[in-house]
Amino acid sequence: MNDVTKPNVLLIMTDQQRWDTIHAGGNDYIETPNLDRLCSTGVRFDNAYSESPECVPARASVLTGRWGHDTGCLHNTTPLSEEVPTFVDSLSDSGYWTEAVGKMHFEPVRTSHGFKKIHLSEEIPESMEGDDFLQYLKSVGYGNVHEPHGVRHEYYYVPQVSQLPNAHHNTTWVGDKTVEFLNKKKRDPWFFFTSFIKPHPPFDATIPYLNMYNHEELPLPSRSEEEKKHLFDLLNWQTYTKWMESVDDNLTRLIKANYYACITQLDTQIGRILDVLESTGQRDNTLIIFMSDHGELLGDHFQWGKRCFYNGAMRIPLILSWPTRIPQGEVRDQFASLIDIAPTILNTCGLVEQSNKLPGDNIVEFALNKEVSGRKIAFGEFGVKEKAIYMAWDGDWKYIYTPNGSKEGLYYLPEDPNELKNLASDNKVLNKKMHLKNELIKFFKKENYDEALSDDKYDLLSLPETNIPDWRNRQYAKWTDVQVKYNATDIYASKN
Repeated sequence: MNDVTKPNVLLIMTDQQRWDTIHAGGNDYIETPNLDRLCSTGVRFDNAYSESPECVPARASVLTGRWGHDTGCLHNTTPLSEEVPTFVDSLSDSGYWTEAVGKMHFEPVRTSHGFKKIHLSEEIPESMEGDDFLQYLKSVGYGNVHEPHGVRHEYYYVPQVSQLPNAHHNTTWVGDKTVEFLNKKKRDPWFFFTSFIKPHPPFDATIPYLNMYNHEELPLPSRSEEEKKHLFDLLNWQTYTKWMESVDDNLTRLIKANYYACITQLDTQIGRILDVLESTGQRDNTLIIFMSDHGELLGDHFQWGKRCFYNGAMRIPLILSWPTRIPQGEVRDQFASLIDIAPTILNTCGLVEQSNKLPGDNIVEFALNKEVSGRKIAFGEFGVKEKAIYMAWDGDWKYIYTPNGSKEGLYYLPEDPNELKNLASDNKVLNKKMHLKNELIKFFKKENYDEALSDDKYDLLSLPETNIPDWRNRQYAKWTDVQVKYNATDIYASKN
């Protein structure tokens, strides 16, 4: 029988969902009735953010509660080592049943990182044997669909209709597996990780969600011609690799419509999950954490993707719901981030000693009391050397720095919430810029992260400005025997 002194924990994570895509959070254009339902039965964190806005480093920080420079995960090509302990390891060792479904982004793909069972579905599966969702599709007659999560490469951001019916779409499958788990009788307390691939591109909503939004009614992104002079090279690079350097307004709105449709589609699955938690009597003893790993620029600043510290890429939705324990229908403005998830879960499950070893906060305490103070400055890091980008944000002012050419950004958010006016060269606010820059330097020195610092460790790393290689994204399906004409590696090699 489940020990009532040990609560269950359900972590629901979407991929690449912006913070401003919840109706209850102020977006009147999007329909998210079940996320609204979570907001009404919990606490929404308005200043939640991803300190490493790319899939692998973000997820590594969630699982470990540690910074990317500490785990060695600073970009997608540096997977989390099996030697690095996770909070899932601790839960499993303490008697929790730990299970997951969906996207893990582990390497090797069947790495457990502490989970006792994983129903795996990756964006670009290597083989049918290594991917449970591909095996499911074959069993229901859809094994012929080579790119079941949408067509990537040149079509990566082109809005699409799914090649799968709604009943067999990956979003539905993740919901099915979660509901299936929740309906089972369990002896032990449990932790379940529901990991949706969407709304990560390709945007391939199913019918009827695809037709829910009139793209002509959706607002255009936040952008200005003047800011093009100050954009970081990394942003232009990722937009170019995705074939998105020149997009007209009509296509921009169509992309947003399909992106919203993908969110509403997964919102339906969240409703199913909540219904089963309630009907099986598990809701009152279950902490639900809803979040995303990072955001999506969605055309803001003329850019697409993530990998930066503009709001669209780094701010995320984050909701805690536990009706018998924390307030309902409230909002918090304390900083909350990826490294807070592990200590929050460990504390909730009674593993305080393990939690206290981690740098993050237990944000249940923030949910219980809006007066509890957290960190005063939020820091961010992504990438290394010429592809690195760093951030210091105190709530009103945000400072962004990249070593490549020592480029800086400074934004005063109360007057410029869309981050369109770069004040980094304005001498009238030099003191504010230097304050945040020095705080960033002190942070890296405290963390002993010398790679982000100058040789004498009194300044941030500075590198001569260099062009980042301009290859195109050609991520074709790997698990099939379908031959393609182009290969990204070959094209890149021919240019260098």
